[in-house]
Amino acid sequence: MQTPAAAFYNSPARLQHEYDEVFARSWQVVGHVGQLQQSGDYFTTQIGSEPLVFVNDGGTIRGFFNVCRHRAGPVAIGCGHAPRLVCRYHGWTYELSGRLLRTTEMEGSDFDPEQIRLQPVAVHILGPVIFAALDPATPPFDSLFPGVAQRCAPLDIDRMQYVTTRTYAVNSNWKVYVDNYLEGYHIPLVHPSLNREIDYRQYITELGERYVLQFAPVRAGTAKLYGGSAGNQEAVYYWLFPNVMLNIYEGQMQTNVVIPLDVNHTLVRFDWFALDSVSSPDGKERWDKLVSFSEEVQAEDAGICEIVQGNINSRAYRSGPYSPKRESGVHLFHTLMRAWD
Repeated sequence: MQTPAAAFYNSPARLQHEYDEVFARSWQVVGHVGQLQQSGDYFTTQIGSEPLVFVNDGGTIRGFFNVCRHRAGPVAIGCGHAPRLVCRYHGWTYELSGRLLRTTEMEGSDFDPEQIRLQPVAVHILGPVIFAALDPATPPFDSLFPGVAQRCAPLDIDRMQYVTTRTYAVNSNWKVYVDNYLEGYHIPLVHPSLNREIDYRQYITELGERYVLQFAPVRAGTAKLYGGSAGNQEAVYYWLFPNVMLNIYEGQMQTNVVIPLDVNHTLVRFDWFALDSVSSPDGKERWDKLVSFSEEVQAEDAGICEIVQGNINSRAYRSGPYSPKRESGVHLFHTLMRAWD
């Protein structure tokens, strides 16, 4: 198999197909448990163009399409705390379980309120991260990504708390950015600082059916990435099909969600979580180093992805071979995407 032709990266029709078929039938990051700490807490968000609301219903996190079953009004706006969900259009009221509780001025109508509920979406929690799947036929998270939760558990992600969110605009197709993430092949040339921190010769890529795990030993005496105390710390980088990354190292985790805007533009959202407080002087200094290093790497990735996107649009671009040693993750991603064609 050769690398994809240019249309894989620059066809608007293909991107629309990916919205409709791939993203709507996959697990997507929608938020974190810190947003829903108490029963009645809620927040709204979107997957693509689909409006969603997530609630804490007596300790159970539930998700629904943010669409009233009457005439499509929103049952929540923004975020906050409420004992029930009330449509902001005509006042239809729903329990946090999604069941219709009461209506306004519907006397004489022959509908059965007991048969009306908000349309749910599937929810899965991994550590502090909330995932959701729009299509009810989407297989369970753990069946698609077996072993991921168990591999992450020793890294204490369940105890991590939200710190901050940062977003980065990248002038490339979303798949160019994912390609770049899925191989360490580019590290020596694109990331000189990172290359000094890790042992590139021992860089390992492990493949699941729908995920990729990458990791590399940290060189002794590192000072930039690990604040000078690498010890036995381990850097673990997961990619979950199609567009979610989990970067876990030194008591913190980033979730990177790659969001296509159009064929040439992508938004990457980083949510940061940490085990320890970052408000103390020592914690803040260490955290600032981690964030600064991450932003350096992100800028380097964005820069090369933007050049690659421009070159893919060139008439000179042709498909090429994969490196069996360094590009097995990229090959898996392309195989999975081509299966939707």
